Amino acid sequence: MNFPRKLGVLLIVAAVLAMVSNHFGYALPSLRWLYSFIATPEQILDAEVKSYWFGEVNWPWLREHQGDVIGHVLCAVMTLAGVILIVRGKGFHWNPLTIRKMSRFKSIGRGYSSLKLLIVLIVIALLDQALVGKQALVVRHDGKWSFPAFEKRIHLENEYGGESAEEVDFRELKKRFKTDYPDSLIVMPPVPWDQSFDSDEKVTKDLVLINGVIHEASGNKPFNGFAVAFQEKNRDLKVRSGRIRNGLLAGPAQVYDEAGELAGREEWAGGTRTSTSLKGDPEIVQGRWAQVIYAPLPPDLKSGHFLGTDSRGWDILAQLYGGMQVLFKASILYIILTYFFGITMGALMGYFGGVFDLVMQRVMEIMSNVPSLLVIMIIIANLGRDRVTLGTILLVFCIFSWIGIATYLRTATFKEKARDYVNAARVIGAPTHRVIFRHILPNVVATIVTLIPFSVSSVITSLTALDFLGFGLPDRYPSWGRLLSDGVSNLSSPWIVSSVFAMLVLVLLLVTFVGEAIREAFDPRTFTTYQ
Repeated sequence: MNFPRKLGVLLIVAAVLAMVSNHFGYALPSLRWLYSFIATPEQILDAEVKSYWFGEVNWPWLREHQGDVIGHVLCAVMTLAGVILIVRGKGFHWNPLTIRKMSRFKSIGRGYSSLKLLIVLIVIALLDQALVGKQALVVRHDGKWSFPAFEKRIHLENEYGGESAEEVDFRELKKRFKTDYPDSLIVMPPVPWDQSFDSDEKVTKDLVLINGVIHEASGNKPFNGFAVAFQEKNRDLKVRSGRIRNGLLAGPAQVYDEAGELAGREEWAGGTRTSTSLKGDPEIVQGRWAQVIYAPLPPDLKSGHFLGTDSRGWDILAQLYGGMQVLFKASILYIILTYFFGITMGALMGYFGGVFDLVMQRVMEIMSNVPSLLVIMIIIANLGRDRVTLGTILLVFCIFSWIGIATYLRTATFKEKARDYVNAARVIGAPTHRVIFRHILPNVVATIVTLIPFSVSSVITSLTALDFLGFGLPDRYPSWGRLLSDGVSNLSSPWIVSSVFAMLVLVLLLVTFVGEAIREAFDPRTFTTYQ
């Protein structure tokens, strides 16, 4: 089976799996994105479809089922594209010159290795919630098996031995299973944190009390730093908190009542209380001491924050992973939309020329002088950042970015249409669309192929820059730019800025190396189809 037909089968299988899994309430990795365009409750309540003939019609059903409608449309488009590739791909063979170009590309070690590494990153990104997320992959309790990460419904605490009907925290449930249900099983993703709105503002590390002196968990040396004593029965309620020096309370300390509320303040010196705001002579209750570290938290394997957290307590590795997914999705959509429109318009301008070409050039000149980033900032300022979506930003990018692609295609098409093979196609009666897209386009597409990696670099840097400046995607989208901005604002926590900077440089270097190798391999001065 040749490449187009394999691609067609892959598209059909993906579309069918997405539709079937959505129908039965499951969310498969990456395929769930097709059905992720769900309207917010505010959008459902305010759903109004304006009609030219019937005025304003209240139609909340469309908003309520927006995710399913868009998902079905996308799956239908994928299926149709797959059928076309299977039917039209019969008898497809690579051009010998194209094979030579691909062989040349493989011989360029740096570019080919970078492409393989990029493919690995894309495959990792496709694993989605199987790698990163706070929902458990597998849970076995009371002889029942469930797969919360791959189910669309919300799981409650009372389903797993809890008393409340609130949404279950699987990280806490795993700790409870170890003590209360040792026969139960729970498997979490390698990174057990969501990509956004999953805060871990503090981390507690247990300390040990030896002969009245507070020691680190190992018991080897006295502890120095800020610590909190929690109640023996309830680790969420404080007893006392203060600064510890050489294992003893020193300086001001706070005292809390049985409900965990602040009851008063004390002064300590060398482990001896010198004054208190509480009446009488309250009993000194030590409790269970623990070190409390507040966000941003440094990297720690025990807490599950392998690269630490940012100032909001969000896991950095989860945000890097989610940001990579967003950038890959944006790059694919950007390339499809921009190059489709740019190639079409450029080929038509170069082939027909005349008034059509003249008018389109004036339009392109006007649009090329409009700063696209400024337009996006104005749109976001008027819409409100919470209402902005990835599609909104990409649409503005595509409106201005097709101009460069069309310029290249116009020049190449104008030159190619004077070739003998084009005249021969016209003589035998080939229709215009066949001459343009079946004869001319394959001979000018080499120039466009070399531009794709650099377009990917452009959209990655543009999205990152917008988020860094605060004019990009809202917080529900994980973002490298927002993480970079947080790292610059918290240089005392170097793990934030270093992580995102290293990831950004890595991806951009890989894309650039691939682009340079493609440009060298597809150089028309080395490989020419028609002389």
